[in-house]
Amino acid sequence: MGSKGKAFGQAEIVVDASGERSKAGKRFVQLTQLSLAGMRFWAWAWAVLCFLLCGRPDRVKIAREILVLRVATKSCFVLLKTCCFLEAVKGRPRTTHRSYAEVELLSGLAELLMPGEPIGELFRDFPVEPSDAWGSRWLCPDITAFGVLKEEDAALFVEYDGHPRHYEEQGQEADERKTEALLEYAPPGSCILRVGHSARDLRRTWNSKQVVVDTWPAGQERSLMHVVREVVQALLGDWGDVLRKDVCEHLCTFVETEASPGPHQASKFTSEAVFTGDVETKKTNVIAFLEQELKFSKKGIRALARKFPRIWGISIEGKLKPLAAWFTEVGLSPTQVAKVVAGFPRVLGYSIDGNLKPTVGWLEDVGLSREQVAKVVAGFPAVLGCSIEANLKPTVAWLEDVGLSRQQAAKVVAGFPAVLGCSIDDNLKPTVAWLGESGLSRVQVAKVVARHPAVLSYSIDGNLKPTVAWLEDVGLSRKQVSKVVATHPQVLGYSIDGNLKPTVAWLEDVGLSREQVAKVVATHPQVLGYSIDGNLKPTLACLEAVGLSRKQVAEVVAGFPQVLGLSIDGSLKPTVAWLEDVGLSRQQVSKVVSNKPQVFGYSIENNLSRKHILLQQFFSKEDICSMIVYLPPMLGLSYTRLLHRLKVLQEYDCLCKLARVMALTDAKFTRRFPCIVSRHCASEIIS
Repeated sequence: MGSKGKAFGQAEIVVDASGERSKAGKRFVQLTQLSLAGMRFWAWAWAVLCFLLCGRPDRVKIAREILVLRVATKSCFVLLKTCCFLEAVKGRPRTTHRSYAEVELLSGLAELLMPGEPIGELFRDFPVEPSDAWGSRWLCPDITAFGVLKEEDAALFVEYDGHPRHYEEQGQEADERKTEALLEYAPPGSCILRVGHSARDLRRTWNSKQVVVDTWPAGQERSLMHVVREVVQALLGDWGDVLRKDVCEHLCTFVETEASPGPHQASKFTSEAVFTGDVETKKTNVIAFLEQELKFSKKGIRALARKFPRIWGISIEGKLKPLAAWFTEVGLSPTQVAKVVAGFPRVLGYSIDGNLKPTVGWLEDVGLSREQVAKVVAGFPAVLGCSIEANLKPTVAWLEDVGLSRQQAAKVVAGFPAVLGCSIDDNLKPTVAWLGESGLSRVQVAKVVARHPAVLSYSIDGNLKPTVAWLEDVGLSRKQVSKVVATHPQVLGYSIDGNLKPTVAWLEDVGLSREQVAKVVATHPQVLGYSIDGNLKPTLACLEAVGLSRKQVAEVVAGFPQVLGLSIDGSLKPTVAWLEDVGLSRQQVSKVVSNKPQVFGYSIENNLSRKHILLQQFFSKEDICSMIVYLPPMLGLSYTRLLHRLKVLQEYDCLCKLARVMALTDAKFTRRFPCIVSRHCASEIIS
């Protein structure tokens, strides 16, 4: 059901379950459009007549016409003022209340007038432009009900004047001013009912009435319901002809059923309401809960209060504790719960059963584990406010249409949950279309999205196009750029000034030419994401420490840029140590690294050591060192291939030729050693 009474201007913009504007909203928009059109017409007419007046003898007649036009123009401005206010103002929910009696009485009346509406939506304050009738920037009717009067644009205001100040002269004058202000800003046909405990000399009009009711002890439901009936009877007696038929029938049923119980939601709302007198007490309790249960720091609490002032009115027992318990049940730690509340405090207004549980259930249905769900909720809590039907399901369906499997789509959601908040038409579709236009096939686009879904959130004009243009300026062809994007889409998210340009400048400082830089970027674009101070400079220093000159370092980087991404302590230093343990001098190690930098990428345990043990079966230590120095590519051969050729050469009694024949292809090696090779192949197949 769509909301009808959120504020003066709220009714016209609230969307109901079917996605259509309320009738009141359409009417407000129509009035605004008519007012604008009318104002433009009268302003034009005014200008024309003033021009004609300058040279006409019958000035009296024209002056009369101008006076009429001025009156009409003023009416248009008044109507425009009201309608624009109604269209723009949403108001804000009242977080603290002045009087317990006011809340107790009016919440019961609110539930009767609009049983399907949250009671808090009727207690709202509205920003207004100050006028002669009202000097403040806020107008705060006690309760406001839209949609209960036959006039679809009109509002019913109810003011409770129970405090003694309302019966003093200044108090009555203030009430009169507030009544005038409400009628000035409210839509035509609106009504105001003032509820008090004794008669006052207030101006009465057809749409401004007062009713005198009995007093009641606080918390006494029977006495309270008697007073509520008095108010309802006054409404039916004074405005039975302007109330909607269904509202009248509902109120009549309440009046006729003497034994009817008090409104349940009204009692709950009253018990949870925050009053100006106990705000500090509740604030202290909330602070204690945030500090003790959610481990908030004092600085974090202050930041939360600035971002979400309503926090002091949130019920600890009714909202904070159940919400924290639910988050813990999902799998979040207290620290993560605090992070969610601090980063996305709107979650405090979500219903556990209506929003949170269904969303978590949907995420699990997509294929996310409970641990992944917890990670998604902690990292992107806004997902809990997304509509399953309008946002979540369509986004996953779109990912599958792009070419992702359900498993890949689940991985995307788990790794980049913000995709669920992206607009399909404004973000996702245009980005995919741009990737296709950049030269990527449909399969490549799907791989890019699956591998780096964050690309879907990048701005085409702010990130994607400038990065591609920069890559082309570096010297990459359009085909190379497409390959870079397909293999390493993260490059599209790098800052040109913060990452790309400084990295290229560093490579050139090392000694690479612009052509070599372009080749490095094309073959290993990951280098653009490396930290200059954290990766590149330390690697350069390590290579120079091995004994390489700056020129040799440049050649190593140009020939094997992957070396810049290898761990110094996990790969570079251990490999150098292994070569020295084999028997190579530091100068020989430098020569091997310079000629075959790929050696740094070989596993010592699974590759280098196994081959060294194999070579020891055929050669002396000196011979092995010599072969490694003069034929380092040998270390890159597969173990099986090396073993096979060693056996063949041993039968020919020419192991000394290993260095020369290792460069031969399998076909040439077979032609050089035909018979024995065939026999060895057969024996290897049999074995």
